[in-house]
Formats: sequence, C-alpha cells, structure tokens
Amino acid sequence: MATSKSSWVKGIESKEQIALISRTSWLRQVLAIAKKDFKSEWRTRHALVTTLAFAIISLTVVSLSVGSLRSEPALASGLFWVILFFATIVALGRTFTKEVDAHTDNLLRLNAEPFAIFLGKMIFNLALLFLLAALTLPLFVALMGVSVKQTANFIFATTLTLIAMAALGTILSAMLAKVQSRVALLAVAAFPLFFPALAAALQVSASAFGAEIGSISNSMKALLAYAVASVLIGLLLFDEIW
Repeated sequence: MATSKSSWVKGIESKEQIALISRTSWLRQVLAIAKKDFKSEWRTRHALVTTLAFAIISLTVVSLSVGSLRSEPALASGLFWVILFFATIVALGRTFTKEVDAHTDNLLRLNAEPFAIFLGKMIFNLALLFLLAALTLPLFVALMGVSVKQTANFIFATTLTLIAMAALGTILSAMLAKVQSRVALLAVAAFPLFFPALAAALQVSASAFGAEIGSISNSMKALLAYAVASVLIGLLLFDEIW
C-alpha cells in the first residue's frame, strides 16, 4: 500500500513538472527535462546502480580470465569498449520506459517540443555515460595493468564516442520504449549504429594504451564527424520517431 502511494505521488510530481515545461522557452524545456530525469534518478538510482554493477562484475570476470594486459594494449582497448558498450545498453534501456511506466509519455509529447525532449534526454544520458566511463576507467587500468600514455587523445576520443552513443541511444530508446525485451533489442539495434564510432575509438584507445598503430588523426576526424552527425540526425528525426 505504501509502495503504491509512493508511486502515485511520484507520478503526480512528474506530471506537475511536465505541465510547467510547456510554459517555458525551448532552452528551458531542455534543461527542465534533463533536471526532471536527474531528480528521478537521484531518488531511485536505478540506472546508475545497475549500470555500475554490470561494469564492475564484467571487469572482475575479465580480469580473472585474462589477467594483466600490459603487453596487449590492442586487446585491452577492445575489452574496455566491449564493457562500456554493454554497460551503455543497460544505462540507456529505461530512458523512455520510465515515462511509459509513469504514464507521462503523452503528457511530455503535448507539453514539450520534440527536439527539446531529445536534447533533454540526451543530456541526462550523456551525463550518465560520462560518470560510467569516469568510474570504469580507473578500475580497468588497475585490474588490467595498463596505463593511458596519451591522455588528451584518449579523453577526446572517449568524449566524442559517448556523445554519439548517447544521441543514437536516445533515439533507439524512444523507438523501443513500448516493446517487450527492449534491452536485448536495443543491443541488437545499437551495435551497427555504434560500430563506426566504436571502430574509431578502438584505434585511438589502443594507441593511448601504447600500441604502435601509426597515425590516429583520421580516426579522430571520423569520430568528430560521426558525433556531430549523430546529434543532427537525432534533432531532425526525433519528431518522426516520438
């Protein structure tokens, strides 16, 4: 009974927040939607806890299986992004599902511009992915025995990759919000879209970990172009999807 009442109160709070969004400018709509998601996540910590638990368990299993990868920087790069990819799928799975569960999805459609919804949700997802990467990398370095030798390149490439993944993941999450087994479908649908960014990030990360793979300038340019294109595609297509 207490749980039911708590859910009802949260639903009322969400509806009141969404009603206020409709009376603001598009920039304030973006910030209000992101703020609403941050408050919701702070109360439940569902996405953060499940994502970090998945990343830590995956890191532990990998470290026990392969041991130190100090002499295998290319393999270390691949494992790092495999872990981040699947942790990202877990993190993005409830982006719009929580709106459907709280029956606020239609209210959100009526009270906010589609591109504002996309940007607000993307900002929240991107912040979640940044936090995930910031907590995962030190653990990965410690457990795998690797070191980041090109810090600036690694941070820049990781940032661009996460931007692309957050933008494309937000679009896919909206498309699959009402579908059963959405997390599994999200992984299947996301991989071919994430692949160009992941392929370039693998090259940069391997070089950052010490692999001798030559120039990475083309990979960096490809990452930048793909991140920008992902955001623009989201802004242009989200109205049709949502």
